[in-house]
Amino acid sequence: MIIVLLNILVPVKLTDVSGDLTVPEGSNATLFCKATGRPPATIILSRELENSSIEELQQGPTIAWDFLNIRRTASGGYRCTADNGFTSDSKVFKVNVACKYTP
Repeated sequence: MIIVLLNILVPVKLTDVSGDLTVPEGSNATLFCKATGRPPATIILSRELENSSIEELQQGPTIAWDFLNIRRTASGGYRCTADNGFTSDSKVFKVNVACKYTP
């Protein structure tokens, strides 16, 4: 008797990702990322800093990053990257924190 094990790989696809977001300073906001694929993907949420470096914010099977009382310093580019060792998928979006001008 021959036993054959078949491992089916399914490419990663980000299915639910925050889009570009504009929020008033002082409010709350949530960034989120979800993905499908087999094996299951690990997702990394990172922030693209002005000096071209990357700051990793959170890693896991799904992402929900909460900004409570968001500040203007949170404005900028963010990236969700999902990888399952077989394929990867990545999406970039922007967060714009609108603040009142005080001369």
